[in-house]
Amino acid sequence: MPPRLAQIIVFASLLHGTAPTEGVSITFLANEGVMLSSGGDKVLIDALFQKYETGYAVPADSTQAVLAAARAPFDDVDLVLVTHRHGDHFHPAPVAAHLRANPRARLVTSKQVIDSLRGRLEPNAAIESRLLARTMAPGSRRREVIDGIGIELLGLPHGGRRHRAVEHLGYVVELGGRRVLHVGDTDITEAAFAPFRLDTARIDVALLPVWMVTSREGQRVIERWIRPRQVVAIHVGEGQERRATRDVAQALPGAITLVRSLETYRW
Repeated sequence: MPPRLAQIIVFASLLHGTAPTEGVSITFLANEGVMLSSGGDKVLIDALFQKYETGYAVPADSTQAVLAAARAPFDDVDLVLVTHRHGDHFHPAPVAAHLRANPRARLVTSKQVIDSLRGRLEPNAAIESRLLARTMAPGSRRREVIDGIGIELLGLPHGGRRHRAVEHLGYVVELGGRRVLHVGDTDITEAAFAPFRLDTARIDVALLPVWMVTSREGQRVIERWIRPRQVVAIHVGEGQERRATRDVAQALPGAITLVRSLETYRW
């Protein structure tokens, strides 16, 4: 059976209203950048980056400035998660700026990403205590509760042989009674996902790259090894929004494609 379409309670920008306090809100930024929020808890995933290469989307300059400065609605973020160090998911300048502006935020990511920040942040104990290096071997997993937020780190390899040296993480974030999966640019094979048995983990929302949702291999992984209540396709290239939305709808009825920066859904 295809994943069931969850009821959409809110479809609005957080810049123009107050988020409800039950369930989880997912605010899309660009590429695979999102903010998860529930009550007073906020988590950024792959949200702090700059223009990378032609074809990759970025939020508006005003949105990027607000993110880097940790101003509303991106103030008081608890966790900053980064799947890997590629420029369409991470750039050291806005990450460092956000961490300086928001002294409560903790960065949870690979050692490669944290090493990329060296020289951007003052080397002091207060900053170092907020940089949590969690490189995971493929197939391994680790659960932690950080500042009251449960996260599970997944050792998901980056897709493509030429990226095998890239340290890559997936995350399951628990907020508002929901479990949200973010897989970054993972290898979409069954071999990569089978060790985690996410199909038994009650994934409420799976944030997946559009090519995973539209490929036969990816669909097998979704149906057999993830089985989320809702699939959300992200990482759509510039100028590909209409085609991607159509392809996702044809490939997996009930899935949602996020293409507009700052649109927010709630589950």
